Amino acid sequence: MSTMDPRTAKVLGQVATQALAGLLGEDGAWAKSKDRARAVVNRDPMDAVLATVTGATVLFYLAERRVNPKVQSLADAMVFITTCLSVGYADVFARTPAGKAIASAVMTVGPSLSSNLFAPPQAAAPEPASDAALREIADLQRQILARLDALVDATKRGPA
Repeated sequence: MSTMDPRTAKVLGQVATQALAGLLGEDGAWAKSKDRARAVVNRDPMDAVLATVTGATVLFYLAERRVNPKVQSLADAMVFITTCLSVGYADVFARTPAGKAIASAVMTVGPSLSSNLFAPPQAAAPEPASDAALREIADLQRQILARLDALVDATKRGPA
């Protein structure tokens, strides 16, 4: 049985503390980081998947290459990482603490990223309509409704 490296334990403790603070409604750097991550992913989901696969592949390879006999090349690491994005099937298993952390992160966000892979990029949020524009829209809707009411009345009267 291995023990956790004290530095890893400290980092995980900090992440857990920030996550708990976010759950309890505290604003701050953690909330801003989450918002930025969501914005990046929503801007173009395919870019997010490609960046995740590329970055995680390189990191996993660097973490496992000298320890894991099943990770001899970037291609081996990529096969592992891409399976973590979906079904998780592979004959490669992370052996190092860093490899396990990378795999866990990819397995956590991977299915969501993969499910949105072909979603169109989100357009920038439109500016809120001004009060004058809202009044104009409401007036146009009233005109359309009046015409529809007139058509309904005409059909009830029958042919002229």
